[in-house]
Amino acid sequence: MSERIYLSGNEAIAYGLIASGVRFLTGYPGTPSSEILPTAQKLKLRYKFKGFIDWAVNEKVALEMAFSASLCKIKSAVTMKQVGLNVAMDAFVNSAYIGPKAGFVVVVADDPGPYSSQTEQDSRIAAYFAKVPVFDPSSVEEAYHFAKKALELSEEFEIPVLLRTTTALSHGKADISIDNLKIEDQFQPNFKEELKNWEKEVSKLAATPKQRYLLHKALNEKLKAISERNKIRYFYEGDILILSSGMVFSYLRELIEEYNLQQKVTLGKVDIPYPLKKENFSKFKRIITVEETAPVIELFLNTEGRRNGIVPSEGELSPEVCENILAKIGLISEKKTVIIPPLKRPSLCPGCGHRIGLFAVKKVFGKKAIYTGDIGCYTLALNFGVTDTVFCMGAGVSFATGMKKVFDLSGKERMVIGIVGDSTFLHSGIPPLIDAYHYRVPILLIILDNETVGMTGNQKTPAHTKSYEGEPLNSVKIENIVKGIGIEFVKVVDSYEYKKTLAVLKGAKSYLLENKKSAVVILKHPCIYTKEGLEKNPKKPVKIVEEKCTGCKYCIVEFECPALIWDKDKEKVLIDKTLCINCGCCIYVCPKKAIIEVKDGACNTW
Repeated sequence: MSERIYLSGNEAIAYGLIASGVRFLTGYPGTPSSEILPTAQKLKLRYKFKGFIDWAVNEKVALEMAFSASLCKIKSAVTMKQVGLNVAMDAFVNSAYIGPKAGFVVVVADDPGPYSSQTEQDSRIAAYFAKVPVFDPSSVEEAYHFAKKALELSEEFEIPVLLRTTTALSHGKADISIDNLKIEDQFQPNFKEELKNWEKEVSKLAATPKQRYLLHKALNEKLKAISERNKIRYFYEGDILILSSGMVFSYLRELIEEYNLQQKVTLGKVDIPYPLKKENFSKFKRIITVEETAPVIELFLNTEGRRNGIVPSEGELSPEVCENILAKIGLISEKKTVIIPPLKRPSLCPGCGHRIGLFAVKKVFGKKAIYTGDIGCYTLALNFGVTDTVFCMGAGVSFATGMKKVFDLSGKERMVIGIVGDSTFLHSGIPPLIDAYHYRVPILLIILDNETVGMTGNQKTPAHTKSYEGEPLNSVKIENIVKGIGIEFVKVVDSYEYKKTLAVLKGAKSYLLENKKSAVVILKHPCIYTKEGLEKNPKKPVKIVEEKCTGCKYCIVEFECPALIWDKDKEKVLIDKTLCINCGCCIYVCPKKAIIEVKDGACNTW
């Protein structure tokens, strides 16, 4: 039996995994992959099946946990975005040699564009590097079916399988047909039965280098067998062959039918870009590959594409870009260049505790300090001058340590402030802080703790005391970890307490100069974008005294709260009460003291 449901690509993947019997699912949140795991959690709550579905502290830990579960004969999966796979790469490559004992799928969401990532890297290349088969769905419905097929292929060959999606597919939606999930037997695997015959396999699970050679040989044989059955599917009957996979295939198919090119073009669909067997293309006068984001199929099959300039070397292959590619081939008349309209730059939410905390940091340390930032909401501090570097997760700590060490070696005094979020610190900020302490590098690390993974959708962190099912959890205290490393100056303060925050930061500055040791300040305030955070948020309505406002725009430029807007006619700042959450933080910002707390209920608004 089946039913039709309107799902996003990410939701469809979750449904496919659960319908196929995955009972251990973990990962680390990262756009565009973040919705997969929460969807699976909702299914678990709805159908009450036994299993583990929750976040891990980072992608490497997530992959290792899920893979170990597969070694216990439990179907497992792990989710992450493309740069997260970099973090998990060691475990990912190793898992291919060992092979799971039950289905094991690695779901990775790529970000062509990019829209919310540091890179446009193509996870299909990572699959090739790791010698892991990779599925590349081209629609929401295929995302659902390929999740199931990936698990089946993994089970049959005892090999990890990567399911690759992209931003357009992850967030796109469609009305699709799915298996009816109310079959009770399907949701109650017998964990006890699966585990009672678990046997040690030291030669495989703890293989020596010599044994690894044999495992590698076996892996290559698996890949050869998979490639033999991996057939390209062909559509239309033209003498120009265009090969494609993923969402780009869907765009090309629509364009070919829109322009009536069915007699001129044959469209080849590659479901599994790796491992791919070469086919005989002699009947075609031209062979071109159009794929995102790297020339994977193109290199394997030695076709035209990126390497001779037909396909752009960077950026998303949107329908408009695909249209231009058809024009380059000479199949349609030349299209105009795609023009992307300017967008308003993103900023921290009104009332965000990061904003007032970082404003205080800037007040104490000034613009001459070097601010090494990190990945998270607080990256948007770029807008008001409290972030000088953004590299990858945890690098806010590593960069601060390395740069400060170099300045010390040069004999030149320069304050270096590392900035990292709570989840990012736990993800990959602890090891570099150990180095900072070990080598006696006098950095100040600001840990912005908003009690959630804010930028990717407010997922829980290890600090949470309850799971999504209401079960008790051990709350991890960041200050205890920092003290455990050996750092002596560790202060925790609510960033909304502005004057106290200033005093703590000034104390940290003095400590750094006098003791030449690392210091850590944890600026803690719950994310106001969560229900709990908004409910706890103190209310301090404000207004602007117009006669005091000189129109200097200091509050807009240096604080950049979206609720503070410029009135061109009056040449003064107003407060947009549709955005303002009455946090009152802007009271501390105006140099003319024009922003004051409302006592009488009257306020000037836009």
